[in-house]
Amino acid sequence: MSRFAVIIPAAGKSTRMGGRKKENILIGDKTVLEHVKAAFEGFDRIVVVGPGGDVPGGERRQDSVRNGLAALGDDIDYVLIHDGARPFVSKEVIERVKDALLLGSEGVVPCVRPKDTIRTKDKALVRSELYAVQTPQGFKLDILKKCYDKVTEDGIEITDDASALDYCGYKVDIVEGDYANYKITTPEDLPIECRLRYGNGYDLHRLVPGRPLMLGCINIPFEKGLLGHSDADVIAHAIADAMLGAAALGDIGKHFPDTSDDTEGMSGEEILSKTAQILKCQGFTTQSIDATLIAQRPKVSPYTDMMREAIAKAIGINKDKVSVKATTEEGLGPTGEGLAMAAYATAIVKEG
Repeated sequence: MSRFAVIIPAAGKSTRMGGRKKENILIGDKTVLEHVKAAFEGFDRIVVVGPGGDVPGGERRQDSVRNGLAALGDDIDYVLIHDGARPFVSKEVIERVKDALLLGSEGVVPCVRPKDTIRTKDKALVRSELYAVQTPQGFKLDILKKCYDKVTEDGIEITDDASALDYCGYKVDIVEGDYANYKITTPEDLPIECRLRYGNGYDLHRLVPGRPLMLGCINIPFEKGLLGHSDADVIAHAIADAMLGAAALGDIGKHFPDTSDDTEGMSGEEILSKTAQILKCQGFTTQSIDATLIAQRPKVSPYTDMMREAIAKAIGINKDKVSVKATTEEGLGPTGEGLAMAAYATAIVKEG
């Protein structure tokens, strides 16, 4: 019976992923690399090339694959090479590659047609003649080893394994790939649920006479205002804290310390705007805000729509992504007794 092995190159530096390694990125309950390995369950040998793998990686992908090939014994007949960053490969694609090899192919590549028109600098190319190459690419083991030795000896750079066979004059057959079998190269390639992060924020300020009451970036008519180094907008502060927390960038005190002259009297609108810019510089965008004010009075429901609009404008998102609501504590505690106001907020931010 024919014996199959798979080599999974996973030694890349993940530069375009911002340094996040495939062995650390979770999709559901498994990492990217665990999903890849699970897809090849039942193979006679699975060799992961890279840090923490079965063999060390090389400087280039082709060096890593060559290290993987050297780890295979003579009892293997066919080898598949599959990118460690393609966790969505289906059993059907894998079986199509294996079947083609068993029917006599020297090398097999799964491909899909490009969905977009492709062009050079001078002209559009004929889409019906183009293929987007995927993995796993399958080969007779002795042929791939021979071809890798040749490209290495001749100093040839290759971008995929089938190119080694092309260089040596062997025939490479094409089987149907799968559009879902894409490569995770940048954060944008991750499923949306893997790119969303959640944060919570809380703030409380004492009510005192003689200060304007700023809530949700607007001025609310009331006989008292909130005491603080800034304008003490508890809603804006709780939201900023939630945004920073979701991106793991510290808290509002770190970025807007109450010991700084620069933050004295700073408005909630400015704090939210600056917080959004801090997140943007780190590759995050705010997706959703939910804030709850805790106050005995005044009644703020007539103003929540204006708050939503002002908060959304400060952050740079649509108003329909912002929720503001209020509740009382039935006369209990400092907020219930009208001595203070507090706010809770939850923020959802997206990476990439």
